[in-house]
Amino acid sequence: MGHLRRAAHARGPAAGGELGHLGLPRRVAVRLRPHAVRGVLLLLRRGEEKWTTKDLATERSNTFVGFPLGGLLGLAIMGCAATMFFPAGIQVDQLSQTALPVALALGKLGLVVVMIGFFAATFGAALETGLSTGYSIAQYFGWQWGKLVKPREAARFHTVVLVSVLLGTAALLTTIDPVQITELSLLFSAVVLPLTYLPILVVANDRDYLGDHANGRVPNFLGVTFLIVVVVGAVAAIPLMIITGMGQT
Repeated sequence: MGHLRRAAHARGPAAGGELGHLGLPRRVAVRLRPHAVRGVLLLLRRGEEKWTTKDLATERSNTFVGFPLGGLLGLAIMGCAATMFFPAGIQVDQLSQTALPVALALGKLGLVVVMIGFFAATFGAALETGLSTGYSIAQYFGWQWGKLVKPREAARFHTVVLVSVLLGTAALLTTIDPVQITELSLLFSAVVLPLTYLPILVVANDRDYLGDHANGRVPNFLGVTFLIVVVVGAVAAIPLMIITGMGQT
């Protein structure tokens, strides 16, 4: 536990206020999504942004409003795509194809909105992934880190972020199928998710670290229940991939 605490604060910006008792692990432990990069990124950056207990309301609204809304929108996209593509026997291989239902329903204006959404989603995901990689590697090795730190003072951190983005861009320029890469990344993310989820759940119960913001009975019940679901999914992921041939059968 002490190692986790030291890694979270290693050579980063000076903490202020009640950052040690912010309770962010509790939020992540109770409502962790499969694409948990954002949650990990927020956890790593809490000291840099000078968050205090006053920010709990914002984080809770992000959890209980933002996350469900994102899930609802995802289901809506899948539903619209299924009603159009499945009856026609169309196999979606490109991101641009997912805009067809909106373009048919709303015309050119809808297509413009979707294109803006594509840019925001892909650009934001690239930044989140690059920053998450930079924070994780820099803090693990004890380097100076932080997006608010000048590149000259945290050269290795900024280099890792830049290289991560460039490697992702280079992969897209090859003949590798981006849809298959996404499917494989989600698959192996599910396999390793318990390894990242469990430590966060443990920290969320550390009253020496979180004080009054440590998990209570209800959050722990929800957290452990989700942990069981995550473990079952992790165990079943690879066998299901083999049995179904990556969903082709």
